[in-house]
Formats: sequence, structure tokens, C-alpha cells
Amino acid sequence: MLAGSLPVLALFAAHQLRRARAGRTPLVRLSVFADRSYSSGVLFVVVFFGLIAGFSLATGMLLQLGLGYTPLHASLAMASWAVGAFAGSAFGSMTMTSLGRRVLHIGLTLMAAGLAGLYWVFETAGTGLGGGHLAAPLLLFGAGIGMIFVPLFDIIVAGIADHEVGSASAALESVQQLGASLGIAVLGTVFFEVMGSPGAGAGHRQDALDAASLVALLTLGLTAVAFLVAFLLPRRSRTT
Repeated sequence: MLAGSLPVLALFAAHQLRRARAGRTPLVRLSVFADRSYSSGVLFVVVFFGLIAGFSLATGMLLQLGLGYTPLHASLAMASWAVGAFAGSAFGSMTMTSLGRRVLHIGLTLMAAGLAGLYWVFETAGTGLGGGHLAAPLLLFGAGIGMIFVPLFDIIVAGIADHEVGSASAALESVQQLGASLGIAVLGTVFFEVMGSPGAGAGHRQDALDAASLVALLTLGLTAVAFLVAFLLPRRSRTT
């Protein structure tokens, strides 16, 4: 199916181009991808949502399969992530006009700080890891994510012509899902490869922690990639 998706995508693109040349309305105006800022935004979305989804999976599986938390206990241990995201979203919505893409860099810096803190916690707390250890790093990580969520698409489509905004925004929604799927596939594979088969005992718990630590480092690297890509995005968000 993965191999088959490529020719199907090519056929879809050809069909959309034919409709545009014939003066008919295409489902997606592929001309938006000719804009360098927008194409950079597509890459940013893939990396950003990929790292969020992949790291979220790894952290949840660490707590449940590795440390034996119940789903409810794991959710409570990760609750500060949601609190941080809520606060960050408020900040992002209030400052997106004045800060422009700088709010993305601020958010990514907070995310990196949170990930570094989580890696340190994983390495130092060991199998005695608890929700209290995760609270502060996840709060920072979530706050950074929230700052980016609200203004991101408005920044990416800032340079897109009015008649192409609908296609550009809709394509970003699809790319967001693609990025999340890739993040789960790649980071999830790394996590389960290092952790091995679910089991019991201190050895298995340590394997799960080692897997989560590696995923945290990889996620930190992806955050750095997103930080660099963000320089290619428009400086200001769309105002109309």
C-alpha cells in the first residue's frame, strides 16, 4: 500500500493540474507548493507534528507498558502537558500578530528545554520515575507546543494569494495527519525496538526507560530541525 500510494499521488496531482489548465476548480491548487515559504511550512508541519505524536506515544507506553501505570494514572502523570499547552495557546494567540514567526522559535526553545529536562529525569530517576518527576518538563514542553499551535498555519499561509488560501490550509491539515503518522511509525518503532517485548521486572523497566531516553534525544534533534526550518517561514502571520 505504501508503494502504491506514490503512483496514486502522482495521478491525483496530474488530474488536479489538468482541471486547473481547463479552467475548472481543482480540489487542491498545486501552485501553492511553488511558494518556498509554503513548502518550508509543509516540512515544518511534518517535523513538528511528527515529533509530538511520536514522543507522546513513547511516553505513554513507557508509563503503561514499562512502569506498569494504569491508563488513568499515566494520563494524570502527563496532565501538566495539557496545562502547559493551554497556557501556551493563550500566549500564542495574543502575541502572534506582534511577534510573527518569533513565537515559533520561542515555543520551540521551551519544547527543547522540556525535552532536555525529561531526558535528565529519565536518566536520574530511573525505575522510580513518578508523575512528580514529569510535571515541570512536560509543562514546559506543552507550553511550547501550545505557543506554536495557534499561529502556525496563519504564518505559513501569510504569503499565499487569497484565492489559494483554501487549498493551502486544507493541504496543511492533510500534511499534519501525515506528519503525525510518520512520527508514530518512526519514533514508535525506535521505542519498541529498544524496549523489546513487554515483560516484568527491573530489567524490563530499565529497557523501557532506555527506549524513552533515546526517543527524547531524537525528539530533541527533530525540534532543532524545526527551529532551523522556521527561519524559512514568513516573518508575519496572515492578517486577513
